[in-house]
Amino acid sequence: MQPARLVFLPPRFVPLLCFCPLLAGCGLLPLLGQGRLKKDVATVQAMAPGKWTALPAIEPSAATGWLVDFRSPTLRTLVTRAIEANPDLKAAAARVTQARAETVQAGAALLPSISGNFSASRNQSPNDQRFSGLSFINNRFRLPLNVSWEIDLWGRVADERSAAKARRFAAEEDFHAARLSLAANAVRTAVTLAEAQSLLALAEQNVTTRRVQLGILERQMERGLEPDRAALDVSLGRADLARAQSTVQQRRAAADQSRRALEVLLGGYPAGTERGLASLPSLERGIPAGLPSELLLRRPDLRAAERRLESALRLESSARKAFLPSIRLTGDSGRTSQRTGDLLVPEAAFWNIASNVTQSFFQGGRILATVQQTGARYQEQLQTYTSSVLTAFQEVETALAADAFLREQAVALETSAAEAERAESLAQGQYEKGLTEVLTLLDTRQRAFDARSALIAVQAQRLRNRADLHLALGGEF
Repeated sequence: MQPARLVFLPPRFVPLLCFCPLLAGCGLLPLLGQGRLKKDVATVQAMAPGKWTALPAIEPSAATGWLVDFRSPTLRTLVTRAIEANPDLKAAAARVTQARAETVQAGAALLPSISGNFSASRNQSPNDQRFSGLSFINNRFRLPLNVSWEIDLWGRVADERSAAKARRFAAEEDFHAARLSLAANAVRTAVTLAEAQSLLALAEQNVTTRRVQLGILERQMERGLEPDRAALDVSLGRADLARAQSTVQQRRAAADQSRRALEVLLGGYPAGTERGLASLPSLERGIPAGLPSELLLRRPDLRAAERRLESALRLESSARKAFLPSIRLTGDSGRTSQRTGDLLVPEAAFWNIASNVTQSFFQGGRILATVQQTGARYQEQLQTYTSSVLTAFQEVETALAADAFLREQAVALETSAAEAERAESLAQGQYEKGLTEVLTLLDTRQRAFDARSALIAVQAQRLRNRADLHLALGGEF
């Protein structure tokens, strides 16, 4: 690699340097592979169906804020607290600031670099090289202003800046994705805590009921009526009470775990004191039928993946343009003299301008390897983008189908719980009249408890699934 000779320009060409910044970024070559990027992105997005298969097609409904779906101001307050204080979200915001600074750094190469310095030197000449009348000790003081600028004739540096800009946009989309994910996780965790607290209250009520029933059985045994049967009834009652007490401890542990998880999401110490929701919220509305699949393409994580794909393509374009020659202008102007006091006199002024053209001929395959590396990185980002889109399709379709399943399951469990409670009431009356055994009473009571517990669990799961659907769609309907 041999640079061309330095060319010194006369003073009348100095004003031309004033127009150098106007040429920054005005490359003669456009982005290489831009058509390929559009084609690849269109191919991936074309996999989306016209309408989601789990729902019939009707006119699209108006979009609303997805938190409105949950009839709970407390839940919205919890989400706001999480967004304001969560450390992971703050870290994502810091990454956005880093990406913006990286964009500025990449764009700086398009503009001239200007620096100034002051230098002082002192040297002594050998006796046999001194001229008569001249001092053998010389001083030299310099106060120059240096200018250096690489003309981005082919747009290589502009591609690198555009790649950094795309990464900045990707970081911003990542922040929005983290914000949406945090909101959904806060909803899910708050619902899980409310579920655990409801199940705990139900379990404690069950313990109270079984303790009262056991007291009745023990008094019957004390009266000595049918002692064998009374002893069996007491043993069965004590076993059921112990099981109910064990369930209480299990659900206390689950509530405590959910409470501490919610506190961490809210950016606080997991002290286990967060109260959360008083009860499970109810859904404001059903899912609008005929949701367009274009809603999914607004997902911030998919937009971030597309931005990274664009960044990879621009880096590949920049690598290919490295085969072309580069042109650099340099110049300096300032004052130089043998005494510091003479630096400000007009005679001490100096300037020079130079240019060089550099063409690479052999670098051991480094440039070609860089092209291959950036090309492979583009293919990696393309496949990552494709996988993300397919995963997003799966998440939406699964959440849509699950909502229908959970809705039907909740209806069935409501019927089951109502009938189990009626059976429990009938069994209690028959037992008091001596028409049935205690085993039947305990069994019906356990069935009623299990049915109510299952109903609470399904109601909570449907709420979590709705949060998952909004997360999968990238926001509101």
